[in-house]
Amino acid sequence: MKKTNLIILSVIIFTLLFAQQACHNKNDTPIPAPNDFTVTLERHNLIHNVYYRIGPDVRSIELNFSLSLDSSSVDGNLSFSDKTGMLNTKYQLEVSGNKILLLFNNDFQLREGWQYFIEILPGLKSEKGSSLTNNAVLEIRTLSEPLPPSGLPGYDSTVRNAIACISDIHMGDVRATDNHYCWFQKNKDALEDFLDYVVDSRQFNKLVIMGDLFDEWLVPFSISPFDPDHNIHSSAEYFHSVANNPVNTGIISRLQAIAVNNDVELVYIPGNHDMLLTQEVLQDIVPGISWAGTDETPGLGAYSPVDEMIMEHGHRYDFFNCPQSLVNPDHMLPPGYFVARLYAQGMMDQGSALKGTNELNGSFEFETAWTVAYLYTIAHFGMPLPQGDSANILMGGIDGYSDPMSFDGTRQMYAANIEDLWGATQTQNKVPVPTECCFHAIWNGHSDLFGAATTEYILQPPAPDTYKVIAFGHTHRPEIEAYLENEKIISVYANSGSWLDADASDYKVRTFLSIKPADWTGSQMDVVSLYQYNRDNEEGDNYKPVLLGEESVEVD
Repeated sequence: MKKTNLIILSVIIFTLLFAQQACHNKNDTPIPAPNDFTVTLERHNLIHNVYYRIGPDVRSIELNFSLSLDSSSVDGNLSFSDKTGMLNTKYQLEVSGNKILLLFNNDFQLREGWQYFIEILPGLKSEKGSSLTNNAVLEIRTLSEPLPPSGLPGYDSTVRNAIACISDIHMGDVRATDNHYCWFQKNKDALEDFLDYVVDSRQFNKLVIMGDLFDEWLVPFSISPFDPDHNIHSSAEYFHSVANNPVNTGIISRLQAIAVNNDVELVYIPGNHDMLLTQEVLQDIVPGISWAGTDETPGLGAYSPVDEMIMEHGHRYDFFNCPQSLVNPDHMLPPGYFVARLYAQGMMDQGSALKGTNELNGSFEFETAWTVAYLYTIAHFGMPLPQGDSANILMGGIDGYSDPMSFDGTRQMYAANIEDLWGATQTQNKVPVPTECCFHAIWNGHSDLFGAATTEYILQPPAPDTYKVIAFGHTHRPEIEAYLENEKIISVYANSGSWLDADASDYKVRTFLSIKPADWTGSQMDVVSLYQYNRDNEEGDNYKPVLLGEESVEVD
């Protein structure tokens, strides 16, 4: 009974306290409710929670408020601007319910790749008097004007304000295309058309090839890279033999024409599959081409067309595929070269390229990584296991290796000191931010390289110099990604992908970057676009660039 009375008394006391608090709130100043007056641009995508993306051909912008508006409060409390200042004379406003329609005048056109702002002041109110707590600023960025189809003139016949970037073509010699160990053959017509497009579309003033135009690595281990029967006695003659392959002559002739064209500069950055290519040999094949390799770091290069923009192949940061001249003095080829020789053997024996041509790497330490890559390649093609201690890798003199080598001997040669020398190798290769061996070093060859770009060129510290745009090749994986910090885009990383035959890749092929630097357009932003060069069908229609993605970053 006492327990029941205690419960009843507790309920009465709680009820009285609750009622007292309710009466106090009722008679005192009301508790303010959260501000439910908000604004968005519902018709347009909000990108990275930073800005709204619209096309440059848009003729109006609709603002959507959460509450119906007091139309008399709109004038003087909404503005539209860009880097040139206020644009309030360029549009008319229509207010209806909870919407404001900003209608552009007939004589006004949004600019491509441009940044605009809509600012709304707290003086703009809802019908019931609600207002924004603070000034609201909506950032708008326009897309670049889409590239025209092949065979049509450019939108602007006088301004070439874009850079075209391609990589990873992997052209081989006659032996490679005849014996099915070449990654590039079926896309030759598309690449020829694209090279014509670079000139004829009048969009580009630079074509940057970011490595691996030639492929000196993809040679079966049972075939000597240098072969007197094919007049190949050196790397120089090998690269000439690739250029003279009938599959490739149309491409080379177009590159030769671009190199002497006053409207387009042709730039070459060496890759890993052509790291033994020299400036002298390349300029003998393509006179007038600009060489972006460096004498102090053979097999590597970088190119900066404008401030805060850098382009590389990307193998500088790849443990398996960067120049390794300290491991075996007087030689440059890394372990990835020998895995490529095994892979090419599988291609020739299989009679096709198969898929899965990204750089092959493995786990955490070198020997494990080598074993994984080695066994993966054998399993990939269903090859018989090569006799590891047999000197069955024909070298013929490439990179100074005259005698045949064995896979076991090669593994042991690198395993002896490659990990210990990794720090010194990075110093010699001028890596801005050296990484520890071996997880990050090996992962860089197995990943999309966004992590490497972030470490080496975006984050400060540790990066000694930062860049707004970083463009790589190497991975064969076309992509574009923005790096955000404190809800602000501070850099854009892009990968140009490849021009491999479609049946030789797990990724989209025939891809390229179109980069418009702010310095050339007058914008406040560098704009980076990723395209694929496609036909509508196989009936002979013109090729056309198809936009895969676009990012932009403000410049200082």
